[in-house]
Amino acid sequence: MSLDEPLIKLSMPEWSHEQKLAVARVSAQALTQSAPILGESWSCQWWEDVIAYLSVSQQELESRVLHSQQAVEILSTESQDIRIEVLIDILALALQINNEKKGKVMLYDARSRRFLVHLEKLMDLSRGDLASVEKSISQQMYYALLETKEVEDESTMQQNMDISARKAITDTNKKKSTFKWLATGAGIIGGGALIALTGGLAAPLLAPLLVGVTGATFFATAGGVALVTSLFGLTGGGLAGWKMHRRMRGIEEFEFKQILNDPDLPPVPALHCTICISGFLLESKQETRTPWEHAFERNRNHNDIFCLEYETDTLLELGYSFRKFVRDSAVNYAGMEVAKATVLSAFFAAVVLPATLLKFADVIDNPWHLAVDRSKKAGVVLADVLEERVQGNRPCNLVAYSCGCLVIWHCLKELDRRGLHGLVYNVVFMGAPISTEDTLEWHKAASVVSGRFVNCYTPNDWVLAYVYRLLSLETSVAGLEPVKNVKRIENMEVELEGHTKYPYTIKEIMDQIQLE
Repeated sequence: MSLDEPLIKLSMPEWSHEQKLAVARVSAQALTQSAPILGESWSCQWWEDVIAYLSVSQQELESRVLHSQQAVEILSTESQDIRIEVLIDILALALQINNEKKGKVMLYDARSRRFLVHLEKLMDLSRGDLASVEKSISQQMYYALLETKEVEDESTMQQNMDISARKAITDTNKKKSTFKWLATGAGIIGGGALIALTGGLAAPLLAPLLVGVTGATFFATAGGVALVTSLFGLTGGGLAGWKMHRRMRGIEEFEFKQILNDPDLPPVPALHCTICISGFLLESKQETRTPWEHAFERNRNHNDIFCLEYETDTLLELGYSFRKFVRDSAVNYAGMEVAKATVLSAFFAAVVLPATLLKFADVIDNPWHLAVDRSKKAGVVLADVLEERVQGNRPCNLVAYSCGCLVIWHCLKELDRRGLHGLVYNVVFMGAPISTEDTLEWHKAASVVSGRFVNCYTPNDWVLAYVYRLLSLETSVAGLEPVKNVKRIENMEVELEGHTKYPYTIKEIMDQIQLE
């Protein structure tokens, strides 16, 4: 099997011409909805790829009057429903092997996923069907990689596989004795085994989806192994294996830890990942991970979750200063006196802050400025990591609270400066210490986000209000109010008692947001 041939089985050759036209019509509608976000250049190229794949012409589509709902009815008749097949085929198109400067690459662009989410909705499929398709394909690719390692001569495989990727797969195989539902003799995954794995999927996903059942001929080549390990971020150990071996861009600590469903079972990589960032630590360095461990329980099987640990001593010092501020009389004073105005604008508008509040400036000043400085620098390092695709050639979500939002903010601005699109899918800010006044900066940051950009805020955050009023010249902050005049930003008011409560309410907030 050539690397230029599709790895995923395609259903398109079996579709009627009318069905192909219907797929093109729904795809056109999905692209119309997503093009303003994805950009004209990418959208035009993607449309050309779609109609070329379907073997239909632009002229034919323009001459045939076919409404979107009519197209969906053609794709989902009582006798034949091919909508899941359409998702599989278009995902296969998105994963087609491209030639880049570094050679051949299998790339799942975040913009492709945005398109597929629109397509899923327009075809009246259930929310989560796309995630199930992605999960099934990623599982089968990964198990094919494992199966190939078992049946191939070890010395040959060692020549074909990057050392770090080989180690990751070897470690997985060591755990496989407890992983009873791995690849079966009937194929890469037997139907019953797949049901046990996924909790039940649509019938098309129970069949082997890789060409040649196991795709063994694809994985027998060095190129095939490299393509899949790069897609999943296994090359070089991926995010979990990435270490900052020297001081970079003014920071000393920067590494990723993966949150696993079950530490005793091998992590099966997904077609997209999420990086979570804690912006202060109240009690221990474990809080870089603990607030996030239950936040993604609803979709963790479809998503690789990583936590970024950076400058933890600085974040602990910041957390200590926050706790001291909350514990002592400043917040009580704010509650009694300043809150009488019922809105924070009066607090911001005050020419002179009460002396009771000012005496706490020394407590927060230095830890805050240090955390802000380190977070900005960490954002540039994160942009470096994403540009190098250490996370894999797949979409990446970025989620954070407090100063962690600054890491993402400066990462997004750096990606925009470098002209890098299609890397970041969704972004979520919680209690972001970022000014809302410069809408141009928000537009720039949003331009490199292919999916949703959610800003969670609460007007009850007196810690953030105090810090920003005292230590910044700005009077508007995203953690306290909506970001206005930027259509891409979804503003969501959350209910919590204050800034230091974010680590304890992340799961509830993420459940409200419901990221795809």
